[in-house]
Amino acid sequence: MSKFTQMLAASYSLSLTSAEEASRYGVREVNVEHVFLALVIDEGTAGQVLRDVGITLDAARDAVAAHHREHLESLGIEIEFPGDGQIRPVDEAGIEWNERAMIMVSTASAKNKTNATSAVLREIVTDPSGTVEAILKRLGVTPDEVVARLDETSPSRARAAAPARILGRTYTVFIPAPASEVWELVSDPSRLPEWDRTLASVSELDDAWTGLSAPYGKETKTKRDTKRQDIERVSAEPHRVEWLFTFPDSPTANQRSVAIVLDDAAGGTQVTVDFAWIRGSGPRGIRRVIAPVTRLLARPVVRIALWFQVTALANGISRTLRA
Repeated sequence: MSKFTQMLAASYSLSLTSAEEASRYGVREVNVEHVFLALVIDEGTAGQVLRDVGITLDAARDAVAAHHREHLESLGIEIEFPGDGQIRPVDEAGIEWNERAMIMVSTASAKNKTNATSAVLREIVTDPSGTVEAILKRLGVTPDEVVARLDETSPSRARAAAPARILGRTYTVFIPAPASEVWELVSDPSRLPEWDRTLASVSELDDAWTGLSAPYGKETKTKRDTKRQDIERVSAEPHRVEWLFTFPDSPTANQRSVAIVLDDAAGGTQVTVDFAWIRGSGPRGIRRVIAPVTRLLARPVVRIALWFQVTALANGISRTLRA
């Protein structure tokens, strides 16, 4: 993948996870402590470093809550956060980014496009406000230890998608849950809507599964010919499952393929999502003649869209098991 798309995918995943972690506390703003929580489960170098020094997501969440509680008490305020510990969909929670956090993340990402999350971790642990430093202290770690580990650790390489899958992308996330728990989620047809937000519901009839497509956004309506999805579990073997989604009311439409591979990792599971659109028969008549030109012109936009789609699936699995 190009440096730009690598940075885009990493930044999108980090932004989404940070906002989800903020939603657990019932706050309306992403700050550096929420970015820190997102980095704890980063699949790349940043997450590996934090987990190597013994930091788990649960411990980090407790440290963040304790830090805020102590800060409020120092101001003579005794109040509990309004959040109930449940992750809210970001588009419904109305969460904005704190200006300081946004500047730190964007500045760090610009400095190191090929290993953006590592650069972000380096930036926030040395933040003059001392927020993350105080949280690390509660976890028995110093900023110097984290920076030293970052200097020692080689950047991790993401698994690449098969070259033949032109309309496909692969993305990997770390999930702080055992592989058995992840497998129960991703291999069960009835649980697909829990992590695939393109599905509103799934029903079974005569050993066949049918999904009802979810509208994208609050105002968007699903097209009539893509409202139903036939769901096929192509394969299910130890630590790997593959799903195929087709639109029965639109025979010429592309099929959607989602393959998920689980690998045991320290403190959890590494989950790799291989997402691809399998081309259907395509348009007919004059539209068939101009289709190659249209695809060529749209290729840059399609590449970006694919990254959003694959990271949304991977983060959907993560979000479900972190909630």
